[in-house]
Amino acid sequence: MTDIAPTTFLSHLKGLYPEKPSYTQNPWYAVAAIAFSASNRPDAVPLVLQYAFKDLDTLSAPDEDYMFVARKIRDAIFKSGMISGFPKAINALAALHVVTPEKYRDTGPLRDTTLSNAEVARQGQEFFDQTYGETASTVQPFLRAIYPDLEFYVTSFAYGYGYAFMKVTSPMETSFAMISALIATDTPRQIEWHLSGAVRNGATVGEVKAVRAISIEIAKAAGIVWKHDIPDL
Repeated sequence: MTDIAPTTFLSHLKGLYPEKPSYTQNPWYAVAAIAFSASNRPDAVPLVLQYAFKDLDTLSAPDEDYMFVARKIRDAIFKSGMISGFPKAINALAALHVVTPEKYRDTGPLRDTTLSNAEVARQGQEFFDQTYGETASTVQPFLRAIYPDLEFYVTSFAYGYGYAFMKVTSPMETSFAMISALIATDTPRQIEWHLSGAVRNGATVGEVKAVRAISIEIAKAAGIVWKHDIPDL
């Protein structure tokens, strides 16, 4: 068993996020799983799921809550892979798959793979504009200027197919996925963008600061050393 995610540390991380009425409304477990994945510690990701499942056992939670938590961790890691790199996401999801009971696995894609490119692009532009708010008018031309293919991919496919799917992770939690992955990869410009984006997507300042703190503590434990200051709200 990995030594980076003892139960005491996971309990501490869970306590950093503002208390919610129900366990499933506190996305600390998805944030933690992403931070471990982005910090290249896929071995710790299964421990987050197992810890959350033990919490649900204690609460005598209904079966659908276990599926909800398992699915949210998977989708959050998938979304974070567009930032931290899909090799890391693949390794984290593979480690997670081994410990996930079969009844809590998905056997087919959750996203609609039959959508036209035009519809994917429409969804992507809508969520991009929602996330960036008034700054979309400067960020999108910046992406187009540095490499037009990048701008098209980001707004159409990363946002349209990946991020804009909200049946598992909400807009707020999608922003959290971005923040957690960005912190581990030491990219302050983008961290600053998405701290503000999380508030636009429905998070409180306290929730965003909690996600930032969880991500920093995990990255530190994983040995990440930052060359830059980590932005804050």
